[in-house]
Amino acid sequence: MNLNTIYKNVKEINPHILKHILPSYIYKELQACIKHTNKIKKNKLSCLLEHYNVGHNSYQVSIPFNLIENSFLQAYLIYLGEYYRCKYENLSFKDTQRTVRMRRNQDHFDSYDIWVNYANKGSINNLHHHSGNLSGVIYYSDDVGSPTYFENGFSYKGKKGDIIIFPSNFKHGVEKHRNKKERITVAFNLYFS
Repeated sequence: MNLNTIYKNVKEINPHILKHILPSYIYKELQACIKHTNKIKKNKLSCLLEHYNVGHNSYQVSIPFNLIENSFLQAYLIYLGEYYRCKYENLSFKDTQRTVRMRRNQDHFDSYDIWVNYANKGSINNLHHHSGNLSGVIYYSDDVGSPTYFENGFSYKGKKGDIIIFPSNFKHGVEKHRNKKERITVAFNLYFS
């Protein structure tokens, strides 16, 4: 398998928003990450690792450093960022090689900017932007009843295994979750070196 095979079905779904479907082996790796964050969420000390952001999710937590470092998931996201640069900056893969990094918080326990959002009924995430150059959402479960919306009026209901990537300064949010089924997404930030 090569990079052209992995990224051959990346599609533009709105100006500057690309969509892809995670390869099955990447999704399996993500399942292991979610299994671990589920344990964190259920721990009596979960408040120590909880994120507090602009939204009102039921719970939000970083994927631990050891699960991201040297993972296929991290490499997949970095190459997707390079693919994005090629498409919108009219560059070749040679030009973008080793120019995209996963954003890292050196002086904080969160380590990498990749986290899991758990949304139960009533959760909401108002319009906001992220740090870095590119940001994205991975839909771990179907996005029934609470699509991701963008400042330009576009909204997207992700299906299990979908991933979208867009400029970090592009404001987006999540409508109030009205479904009884928990919505689980993974958000991440990339930057250019």
